[in-house]
Amino acid sequence: MVTKDVHVKTVLLFVCAAVFAAGADASLYNDPAAMTGFTGRASFDISQSGSSLRVDVEYAVYAPGTYPGIDLTGGSQYIYAYQVFNSNRSNVAVDFFSVEIISGASADLIYADDTYGSGIEPSSSHIFAQSAGFVFAAQNLDPRKWSDVLIFSSVHSPTTGVGTINGGGLCGMEVLATPSAVPEPATILFIVPGLLISTNRKRHLSASKTGCRKIVTIK
Repeated sequence: MVTKDVHVKTVLLFVCAAVFAAGADASLYNDPAAMTGFTGRASFDISQSGSSLRVDVEYAVYAPGTYPGIDLTGGSQYIYAYQVFNSNRSNVAVDFFSVEIISGASADLIYADDTYGSGIEPSSSHIFAQSAGFVFAAQNLDPRKWSDVLIFSSVHSPTTGVGTINGGGLCGMEVLATPSAVPEPATILFIVPGLLISTNRKRHLSASKTGCRKIVTIK
């Protein structure tokens, strides 16, 4: 009987792991439809005073008209897609995820897409002057759970920027894809070349294992 119980527990653990992995199989970071060089996975690992926030954020950028999911722009803009995976090594829920919008860039539409499999939908989404943010407070994005695909659109082509994750009083920052100050070619025709802003700037991530600068504040 003891052997049977151990076997059953092992099977249940395997099934749970497989279910969590199934969400990860619908991966943005290896989607062949995405732009080359702008897919990846950012890993956040923050702990303090017994609280641990260990999260993977998969991301991909799609050229206009190439996103295989729900494209509310009708294929007219770049699609920036992110999916938050709260790992089994966390012991707190994810409350907030945001992506930096650098100076000279912009974001237009923001929404969640469950095409890649049902996940946790944010309670609200916001576009600010310097970031696009997704709020999960009270949505139970707990360990072993993942979000819907989180999307914002932009006329600006991609570069690298900063993503921020918050949960359980912890905060961390990592590098991922974000819009640059350079619009798509069709838009450049309407801009005086002298007004283009150079994106060759240095970034300093002041994140630590115990905290980080918040890009926006949700009240």
